[in-house]
Amino acid sequence: MNKLFVFLEKKRLLRNKNQDMNTVLTVFKWLAIVYFGLMFLLLGIGGYFSIEKAGLGMGSPIQVISRFWMYYMVAEMMMRFMLQKLPTASIKPLLVLPIPKLKIVKFYVGSSFVSAFNFVQLLFIIPFTIVCLSKGYSIIGVLAWVVAVYLCVCTMHFVNILIESYKSVFIAVIVVFGSLAAIQYFNLFDSTEYTQYLLYSVYEYPVLVLAYALILAASIWLTIRYYVTNMYMDDLLKTKVEVGTTQEMKWLDGFGTYASFLKNDLRLIMRNKRARTTVLMSVLFMFYGFLVLTPGHNGEYPMFMMIFVAFFVSGGFLMMFGQYVPSWDSSYYPLMMTQNITYKNYLKSKWLIIALGTAISMLGAVLYINKSMELVYLILAMGMFNIGVNGYIVLWGGAYLKSPVDLTANKNVFGDKNAFNLRVMLISLPKLFLPVIFYYIGAAICGFWGGVVTLAIVGIIGMFFQAPVFKFIEKIYKKEKYSTLDAFKSK
Repeated sequence: MNKLFVFLEKKRLLRNKNQDMNTVLTVFKWLAIVYFGLMFLLLGIGGYFSIEKAGLGMGSPIQVISRFWMYYMVAEMMMRFMLQKLPTASIKPLLVLPIPKLKIVKFYVGSSFVSAFNFVQLLFIIPFTIVCLSKGYSIIGVLAWVVAVYLCVCTMHFVNILIESYKSVFIAVIVVFGSLAAIQYFNLFDSTEYTQYLLYSVYEYPVLVLAYALILAASIWLTIRYYVTNMYMDDLLKTKVEVGTTQEMKWLDGFGTYASFLKNDLRLIMRNKRARTTVLMSVLFMFYGFLVLTPGHNGEYPMFMMIFVAFFVSGGFLMMFGQYVPSWDSSYYPLMMTQNITYKNYLKSKWLIIALGTAISMLGAVLYINKSMELVYLILAMGMFNIGVNGYIVLWGGAYLKSPVDLTANKNVFGDKNAFNLRVMLISLPKLFLPVIFYYIGAAICGFWGGVVTLAIVGIIGMFFQAPVFKFIEKIYKKEKYSTLDAFKSK
């Protein structure tokens, strides 16, 4: 039976219409895997000696890693949630065949585990284990400890799937990690002094590794159970009917011909869970500075980090919502192309909604008044740059990002697309580095204020060059029109 599933997966990949783009993405993906693999390998070989040389006064290297293991788990969960692309499958044809649902689910859940996210850690674990054993540590204790470490990695994979399936799991993960972050940030007490025993106790009492095995088994069982109990043809075919509500939004009528587009976008955000979640994530970006900014030895924040914080605070909506234009309209994009709608009006309305969201995000600067006034000015200047420059780049990239968005479905192992993928990250690179370049050009002339003013001026100039920019972007959209329609129809 598994041979049949593998055969079907090969056929699906061979028939993929975006094969050229996938080849480029595969090259970048493997370059990233090789890079992180080398980093883990170097840490595995030299990590033990680096910890000993540092003289942290926190015990043995195993104790130190156990103490800070929670930080790694938080970082990896965030990376998995944003970057790990879970396998997709069209299961409707399989449900009409005499194939047990449990076998279908087991195969696709099992295939989801074949990911670099689940194996690259072995390049750290195996060398570190060899070094520890060569230093005379207990063989049984070390082996039990490294097995517990890898079981944590495996468990995070299935927890990531459950986060996308169960709202309660998502809330629980946010509450647990958020509470630990708050405890550390406000210096209530050092939580790592207590959480280290969750892992280090396995070294002292190897039998406790069974607890980690049971947790992994429970996460696998919950994942399989969820898909088995929700995989019915009737549920996949029926349309969910809800009581509709109308919003007139007369306050948008002042935008003239763009008013109807703006109203549709706001209705889309209010009525669809996927869009609402995206907007919520953009709001959370406003608090990004509290997570990453730490003062240096002189009590000041690194300028490079402040630039990135300013970008994420003011550009959260631009990245989370703007990068999916025109994918948000994929369900009715073919119909829209038959109407008397010009690309210019369509693109201008999308730019306006992005500008409106960015302007609201700029209010996040108020949160950082007590932290640094320089950061406040940077956020405001970066917001202008995002509106006047990055807003156009987002729309330009959208012409090539032909990934349909299913507004009615949650992203999961059997879904269409993940909210984040490598393609989105590659297109986002110019948006991220252009403001850094312009800031340092201005800063090289007149210091901090030169950089801030340069960002603001470039953004304002960009707003005044709408006509030629939209003319250029419109040509791109017209050129890609039919391939976009084909991609959205074949979703």
